[in-house]
Amino acid sequence: MKAEIRNRPDYASLHIELDEGEQVVTETGAMMGMDPALKMDTNMKGGLLGAAKRALGGETVFQNTYTSTGPAQQLDVAPSIPGDMEEIELANTGVVVQRGAYVACTPDIEVTAKWGGAKTFFGGEGLFMLKCSGTGKLWIASFGAIHKVDVEGGYTVDTSHIVAFDESLTFTVTKVGGLKSLFLSQEGLVCAFSGTGRLWIQTRNAPALASFLHPFRKVQKSND
Repeated sequence: MKAEIRNRPDYASLHIELDEGEQVVTETGAMMGMDPALKMDTNMKGGLLGAAKRALGGETVFQNTYTSTGPAQQLDVAPSIPGDMEEIELANTGVVVQRGAYVACTPDIEVTAKWGGAKTFFGGEGLFMLKCSGTGKLWIASFGAIHKVDVEGGYTVDTSHIVAFDESLTFTVTKVGGLKSLFLSQEGLVCAFSGTGRLWIQTRNAPALASFLHPFRKVQKSND
């Protein structure tokens, strides 16, 4: 299997060449183009329970599995958001992925929901995240470019900038400074990571974009 990420960091896309019998699993709707000889199956990977867990993590219930029926068959994949992509190699390890960031993986990677606790809800990320574990390749996407941080000890990140992190890292949701800073600095809540592992963050965040665009919305006036 050969995989290449192109068009980064603004509109990244994934291009995979599969040898006969090789497989790739993607989110539904991620396929941009494919060799017509590729076999595609849509199913609830992991059964009903596994699908339900992925739904809790903000992903679709169904996934597409592409199987090559011959040598050098091409699969082109694109995420739903504009931004970058990253390939992560897993070797019997786990990575926690924020909702919406998962794009594709090789079949030996298990994708399921991970309970993040109430702290993730107050951090604006929902109560569940995705846990991707096993051995193989995982591809994730971001809003904006991806920046990888090798954490050794501690690192603090705005909650809206987190894309993924090694399961070896732990975190707490907290505020920057006191209450005055929380409401006036526009920094909001942050995740304070500790331990040793990799952390992937994105250079843009959706809530900040929504706040920037809000004054430009057309508001229909009532005639009453």
